Amino acid sequence: MKLRASTFLSKLIWFTLLLATIPVMVLGAFSYYQASDAVQTKVNESNQQMLKQTESQIEQLLRLIDYSAIQYMNQPVVIDALKGELAGTDGYVQKVKSLLESMSKLQSNELGTMGMELISIAGKWSINDKGLSMLETKAMESYAGWVNDPRTSFWSTSSTGMKLIKKIPAYSPNPSGLLIMSIPIYDVNSLINKDTAMGNVLLLDDQQVVFAGNAANLIGKPLQELAIGNEPIPAAEQGFYTTRSERERVGISYRKSDYNGWMYVSVVSIDELNKESQGIGWFTLYICLGILLLALLISYLGSRKMYKPIRKLYEVVRNSPETVGTEGAIDEFEFINERFRGLMQRESSLLQEVMGQSHQMREYFVFKLFQSDMARTEAQDKLEAFGHPTEWNSMCVMTIQIDTLSNTRFEEQDQDLLLFAINNIVSELITPEQRLPPVVMGDSQVTLLGGAETDPKLFKNLLDIAAHQIMQMIKLYLELKVSIGFSHTFNDIKQIRHAYGESLQALKYRMNLGEESILFIEDVQPEKSMQLSYPDTAERQLLDALKLADREQATDCLHQFITTLAVDERTHEEYFMSFVRLLVQMLQAVKDAGVLPKHLYPDEQTLFIQLFQLKTVSEVERWFLDVVMLPFLIHLEHKLDAQYQSISSQIIHMIETGFDTDLSLEVCARRMNYSPNYLTKVFRKETGVNFSDYLSEYRMKMAKQWLLETDMKISEIAEKLKYNTPANFIRYFRKLEGTTPGQYRDSFLKK
Repeated sequence: MKLRASTFLSKLIWFTLLLATIPVMVLGAFSYYQASDAVQTKVNESNQQMLKQTESQIEQLLRLIDYSAIQYMNQPVVIDALKGELAGTDGYVQKVKSLLESMSKLQSNELGTMGMELISIAGKWSINDKGLSMLETKAMESYAGWVNDPRTSFWSTSSTGMKLIKKIPAYSPNPSGLLIMSIPIYDVNSLINKDTAMGNVLLLDDQQVVFAGNAANLIGKPLQELAIGNEPIPAAEQGFYTTRSERERVGISYRKSDYNGWMYVSVVSIDELNKESQGIGWFTLYICLGILLLALLISYLGSRKMYKPIRKLYEVVRNSPETVGTEGAIDEFEFINERFRGLMQRESSLLQEVMGQSHQMREYFVFKLFQSDMARTEAQDKLEAFGHPTEWNSMCVMTIQIDTLSNTRFEEQDQDLLLFAINNIVSELITPEQRLPPVVMGDSQVTLLGGAETDPKLFKNLLDIAAHQIMQMIKLYLELKVSIGFSHTFNDIKQIRHAYGESLQALKYRMNLGEESILFIEDVQPEKSMQLSYPDTAERQLLDALKLADREQATDCLHQFITTLAVDERTHEEYFMSFVRLLVQMLQAVKDAGVLPKHLYPDEQTLFIQLFQLKTVSEVERWFLDVVMLPFLIHLEHKLDAQYQSISSQIIHMIETGFDTDLSLEVCARRMNYSPNYLTKVFRKETGVNFSDYLSEYRMKMAKQWLLETDMKISEIAEKLKYNTPANFIRYFRKLEGTTPGQYRDSFLKK
């Protein structure tokens, strides 16, 4: 057989290479992701720092404007001007000039391009860098929203700029004026980093609407309408989270202002950051490939060195003359394994064959003991050779037979399997030291039992206990009724064959004792034969009941016959001789009835064989009733039904033709050659009434017909119908019809 010598070597090389590759790949992937995560962390920290710096610069400007507004609104000239109307008052020009000068003083480079507007709600005028102007109703309505706002100072944003609104006085529920400080949006954007390489910076007001940032295309849009707005910004003061836009995955850093609730947001593309990490990934890949090449070289050299002893063992096994069963080997170890497995299987097969032969030889030895006269020395030698006990003082043959399979879950074809199951139960319950191997012989399970007891009574008690245990286990596990027969106790191994016959003979006495019996031959076998009487009377009554087709009476007579037989103590042969005699008498009764037995019993010759196969009295009684009597009774019933109908028809014809004569049942019986009692029984069975009642009813029918259809006198009718006197006829007619014959005729004529 040829096998690639490098099969296992290649597996070994690949295994060591894989063992080195997995850690390198895991380490490379870990290094790459760690580096990418570090870059992303640095960018996030940088964005947070940038947002913090942007927030600081913008809020510094906002706070400065807020401070300047507070200074301006608290000046006496402002408070005085807001008390009423300004135009048309004394020195209003000077007041306006003072207000404008105060506004110009607030302008500085730090505040940038800031616009101011002072509005008087009561006077309905406005002052800004363009001068004084009166406000119309429509303009006043535009300021109503700020006036009604519960806040005293707040910022309002738009796409063009921001406005600080201050109520004057600050904490009055009904302010007299508003101070509006305006900053153009480009002043705010100038404070935001213009470099978008690190992402976009956006400012969101308290309504989460973008009003400033370095992405002009996003100004004025709510957060929900942005490509990054799939997830709401968390409620934390600051933080970072990732989300997926329509095109890419982005990371969002945010800070929430404590001053005015605005949100400072930085949006960075995660995919762009990962591109920056590709250099690290390529470097890691090159390092891993170098390590893998080195691992390949080391694994190849090391595997070859470790493979040398395996190769030598493989060569030795392969060159052996027997290589059957190794054609499917896939490598050296599999080849060696199959070779050794084949050797082990052959060894196991030989061992099992030897053990099987030994078991068969033991069973053959036991069969031979039971069925032949084996020499004493040969039997002793075989017992010692097979390891069986040889020093028993008492021995006995136990035979177990199944009583019946009727009313069980088993069929007749299951009997062999059931006997082997019983054989196993006996093997389990009785130890090998107390028996030879149990065997199944025909329809019996047979075991040779032995013991060291010298007292026959003690040994018999032990046998009885064992028999009860066996019977109990069989009923528990198999739900079967069995009987157990025991031979006489003996101590000479030459008597085994005779003892086996005794155990079978003991079981035949179930005919008297019934099912589930434990039968010791010395207890059931009569000591001497005596002349026993045959129940002739019971037999004659049974045959008479059969001839009359009286099924109920025949069943009772059969039971009485068998009960009478069971009263006397008989041998098995005597029982069956009585049953054979009864069977012959029944077949003769069938012939006397004009029926050939073969018509009722197609297998007439097997009836006697079936009878001798029965084991108990109950089985015999059931067999006689179902197999022998029932077909005969059914045949007679059909035959008698036809005969009864013929007899009844003849009697009715005699009544209809001779009702006007001295007709009686005895006259009919003489004419038909039957006994009156028999005719009474038959006529009543077929018509449901007695002969005399039927005759009287028919005569009364004819009397009513003559009364209506003829002019016969009542006395003539009574005489013709054989009544002793007309008075008797009239009395009987009134009893049946409720009226006299004359009245019956008159009532019909009147109609």
